[in-house]
Amino acid sequence: MSHALTLPVLRLDAERIPFHADPILSAIERHSEAWSVFQIAPEGEASDAADGETHDSLNALLATPCATRAGMLCLIRHLRWWLSEEAPNAAAHRCQGAADAWAIAEVREAELSRCLGVEPIQRLPLALPSGRLLGPTIDLRPVPAPARLGRVLAVAGELMAAVAIISGGCVLTGLASLL
Repeated sequence: MSHALTLPVLRLDAERIPFHADPILSAIERHSEAWSVFQIAPEGEASDAADGETHDSLNALLATPCATRAGMLCLIRHLRWWLSEEAPNAAAHRCQGAADAWAIAEVREAELSRCLGVEPIQRLPLALPSGRLLGPTIDLRPVPAPARLGRVLAVAGELMAAVAIISGGCVLTGLASLL
């Protein structure tokens, strides 16, 4: 007789969907294509139509659920790329009323990153010996752990010193009063 508790194997619907059938992949493809067409569209009606298709595809992308973890990673990658490409035009997007989609894209990328444990990339400028800054680079140094233990030990040491001084003063005062 076994005393070990056997847990049932849980299977989620998301695990049964093959990677290539994830609906987010087609939404990413549609948004990428619309964004590329908008970038090369001439000024005028063609540009306005391409801009409308880009906004429609972005809204569809943000409304499409991810069915697999791989789809989530693809969406994180695509949103990070799109947000970095459109960062110079962020003020224009906010003026044209696309601020909601921009904010939703930032929030969705942050939530998916937190859900999957994917850290955002911290980009630091690289300084040349001449003092000129090069483009952003990825900082691969590990993030230092907070020194809470050092602070706790320092406060504990100060507290012990204060208690020793006060109790020593009380003992010496008591001895002096006996004489």
